[in-house]
Amino acid sequence: MRSQVGISKWVLVTILVVVIVAIVAAVITTYLYYSARPSKPTAPPPPTKPTKPTKPAIVIKDFRGKTIELAKPAERVVVLQSYWAEVIVALGKANTIVGVGSYVPYDEYLPPEVRDLPKVGSIFRGVNVEAIASLKPDVVIMDFGYGKADEIIKKLEQMGIPVIGLFIRGIEDEIKAIEILGKVLGAEEKAKKLIEFIKTRYGKLKELGAKVPESKRLKVVFISGSSVLKGGALSLYANASWGRAVEDIGAVNVALHEFPNKKWPKVDFETLVKWDPDVVFITSSVKYVQKVLDKVASDTRWHVLKAYKSGRIYVVPCWGSIGGVLDWGPRDIIGREYIAKLLYPDVYREVDWRGDMEYLLEHFYGIDIPKQAFAAYSIEWKEIVDPLGNVVKVPRKVKKVVDLISYLSDLALGVMDRLVGVSKYAKKNPVLLKVYPKIKDIPSPGSSFKVNIEVLEMLRPDVVIIWPYKPSVVEQIEKLGIPVVKVHLYSYDDVRRLLWCLGVLYGVVDRVKKIINDMDNLLMLVRERIKDIPSEKRVRVLYLWSKPTRVQGGRGTMNDAIVLAGGVNVAAKEFPDKSYVTVDFERIVKWNPDMIVIWWWAKYGPEDLLKDPKWSVVKAVKEGRVYKEPYYEHWGPDLTLFVLWLACKMYPDRFSDINFMEIANKYYMEWYGILYSEVASAG
Repeated sequence: MRSQVGISKWVLVTILVVVIVAIVAAVITTYLYYSARPSKPTAPPPPTKPTKPTKPAIVIKDFRGKTIELAKPAERVVVLQSYWAEVIVALGKANTIVGVGSYVPYDEYLPPEVRDLPKVGSIFRGVNVEAIASLKPDVVIMDFGYGKADEIIKKLEQMGIPVIGLFIRGIEDEIKAIEILGKVLGAEEKAKKLIEFIKTRYGKLKELGAKVPESKRLKVVFISGSSVLKGGALSLYANASWGRAVEDIGAVNVALHEFPNKKWPKVDFETLVKWDPDVVFITSSVKYVQKVLDKVASDTRWHVLKAYKSGRIYVVPCWGSIGGVLDWGPRDIIGREYIAKLLYPDVYREVDWRGDMEYLLEHFYGIDIPKQAFAAYSIEWKEIVDPLGNVVKVPRKVKKVVDLISYLSDLALGVMDRLVGVSKYAKKNPVLLKVYPKIKDIPSPGSSFKVNIEVLEMLRPDVVIIWPYKPSVVEQIEKLGIPVVKVHLYSYDDVRRLLWCLGVLYGVVDRVKKIINDMDNLLMLVRERIKDIPSEKRVRVLYLWSKPTRVQGGRGTMNDAIVLAGGVNVAAKEFPDKSYVTVDFERIVKWNPDMIVIWWWAKYGPEDLLKDPKWSVVKAVKEGRVYKEPYYEHWGPDLTLFVLWLACKMYPDRFSDINFMEIANKYYMEWYGILYSEVASAG
């Protein structure tokens, strides 16, 4: 049986081998057969799609017609002109600027972090291309077509640094430049908003200008102020941005018609006399406005002009000092509004160039410079804005002032010698009595509540500064033909407006800028230390005036000081529209303030409340947190020192390292020329 099984296995194996051999033979035969036949053409492989080159994220064409490609929005920018820096700031991209031209730091509308950046040279004297390269910019933004611009651009592009060349010939170019920069910086939405701001106002100017009949269009000459100061040939604005601006607003630019192919032609004075324009505009930096006008007034050659005889020679404040309204960039439209308003005040009655400037600076530049910082200038007068927003026309040079409210600010501004009349309260001011004892000899025509009109008329002031609490008093003064600056002060911002107004009025804007900078720095010191205190943990303060039941309501600089110092005025909620209000003692008990502050001039002090049994139920009295403020004037620079003093009292742990008296002495010496410690206890 076993042998039969073994035989069967061998048979199966033999069969399997034979089958395998047969299969292999068949495969070989098939291969040989087909390999011997002519081969069919092989189908080509499907074509490979070519790889598309990476498309640049940003492609723009600058004003030279040069195409610039960037892989992504620029994050590192060198900008050579201040007005392009202003555009970048207005687009919210100040942080992209890594280097600036030599003149950019002089632009006071730019933030310090831009003005303090490395300087790389200028388009006139040339730039340090190696310094630019070391900043590793994604792009350089600059003008072209004048100075050493073309040479600079060539060197930068040879180094592989992209350059965007710009040049302004009118508002249309401004808009195009903003579009380009918005795209380059990845700020297209903000650029659209800025363009809309400019377009709307430009459209209004052209619309109103078109309504001026041809027969009534004034002949205008637009002159560079630097050429006026130098003497000799006068440099004019003709076929250039500002020269054509005159035509846009309904006037005739004589130089443009005489020199249609020149941007800035020069003429001798005899030619100006021959043209005899109706109106003359002269450009100047804010610093030299009066110098330019003095030059015109003292040179009798100007006196034969029709424009001089009619008082229609105006200065246009330009460039980057605060107060400058005309420059390339976003402020160009404001300068055009300024010119239009002076040229045809009735036609452009609804145009508010100061309000537009304030809006532009706040919403695009992110800075708080109120309309009181800006003036319009003529050969005979200047127009200022008082703290209430009224436009007031005053003499070009204000020499005689009756100030019934802000005398300590006058001391800080260095203009005490211009005061010919003061309030009777000025003669009780402890700072003035120490620093300016002549105050006792200055006539007093009364106060804001009651003015002796006969005395005032004899003083013949150029302007009167007054609280307008009694409209009848203001009317009496204005009937005498005396300009009136009206003042209400309810907040720190109001105090800043007053100081700007006074700076422009007296022509001491640089001094005002310094003082306001000091004040803002003091407030910043306080803000940084209190910013994280939750509302429920803020100190609740009661401010008392001449009597312990006469309290500070929610309206006024004292209320604002409490809030700025990080406190809560307990009376503000019930009396939001009151500066002073007399209340019953039970209401004070109900308020139960954490801290009480007494007016420096009050005839009572903390000890009177602390020893009075009825006051012992009040939390501030229980805890000994009752203070009499040292001396302050609440509507001048002192207000910020009061804020710091309050903050130190409210939050001693947060201000333990602050030597208040040392700080106050420093600022008092700078502002008034006296140590604060000499008058701190004047009350």
